Amino acid sequence: MKVRHGGNISSEVAAPYWLGDGPRGVLLLHGFAGTPPEMRLLAEWLANRGFLVHAPLLAGHGTTPEAMAETGRWDWIHSAERALEQLLERCPHVGVAGQSMGGTLALHLAATRPEVEAVVSQAGLLWIRDWRLRVLPVAKAFIRWEVPSGEVDLYRTEGIRELHSYSRRPTAAILELVRLGKQVRHELAAVVQPLLVLQGGRDSVVDPANADQILALAGSSVRALRRFERSGHGMSVDIDRVEVAEEAGRWLDRYIGIWAPPGVALSPDPAAL
Repeated sequence: MKVRHGGNISSEVAAPYWLGDGPRGVLLLHGFAGTPPEMRLLAEWLANRGFLVHAPLLAGHGTTPEAMAETGRWDWIHSAERALEQLLERCPHVGVAGQSMGGTLALHLAATRPEVEAVVSQAGLLWIRDWRLRVLPVAKAFIRWEVPSGEVDLYRTEGIRELHSYSRRPTAAILELVRLGKQVRHELAAVVQPLLVLQGGRDSVVDPANADQILALAGSSVRALRRFERSGHGMSVDIDRVEVAEEAGRWLDRYIGIWAPPGVALSPDPAAL
């Protein structure tokens, strides 16, 4: 589904970025083996409406498959946490959004960091339906790499040029992704912020039933699910990419600076910030 890089990914292509300025900020998290550019459309939508946006590069990503093999879920979590801290240093009100593994990490931050005021999960995962995962804890010692098929689930196939990934992925990292999903599944009851779940109907990577489970297990009293039946896993670059960005952006705009946990006084209207 993605543009595959067998060796190094250009540091210019994979570079993290900041966009915009303002008292409200959004952290945008890319997917497994992905890079920050996949969230660029949403970043620009938010920056144009007075948000400060930070899209970090997660540990082991945007470099080489060998570098990714040295990382796991706690490295990715710590990357997201450090990026959130950097954003909080500049903004008093923040939200988080992510795609694929980035959506799962966004849910983790919402569950563990009360500073997060709104969350959007695009094609986030709690589990992956693949029989090979049952033997992966043993097989990873003998089969070090997984080579993705050349099949594309995007309706807008030219979107693959806007995504960047490796031509092979470490099986140990895939196992860590599965463990991350299981971890976040148990954390979802602690997600009490306004939650928007976006899911592509053509997604061949993450079973769309993940979206229903995320919504059902989350503790949020304000939550919504929107399906884009024509879109594949990489929703941010597919046929509905503009509508996906607008849907996510409007959700974050609506609640960041307004929402507060039960028992905590509401913040001022963001228009007055």
